Amino acid sequence: MERLKQLEGWNVRDFTGKPNKTLRNHTHDWAKTNRPEGFVSLPPQWQDYPGWQFCLTANQYGRVHGVIKDEVFYVVWLDRDHNLYP
Repeated sequence: MERLKQLEGWNVRDFTGKPNKTLRNHTHDWAKTNRPEGFVSLPPQWQDYPGWQFCLTANQYGRVHGVIKDEVFYVVWLDRDHNLYP
């Protein structure tokens, strides 16, 4: 919850502008993941948005995956063990 509180004040430019070592924020390279087809469970109009991720904890595990639309990060799934990337 502390991480989410920290991010509350960020805008999209802060989040997407530069990768942050602690936050581990970046877009998905779907070809390098366990889901190369991307967010297929989303409606087609949402599948066109790039997938993003960030880390919830200070350790290497646990990611939040989602898309950004109109200044809002929409969570698609929580990846507790960071299993998206093999």
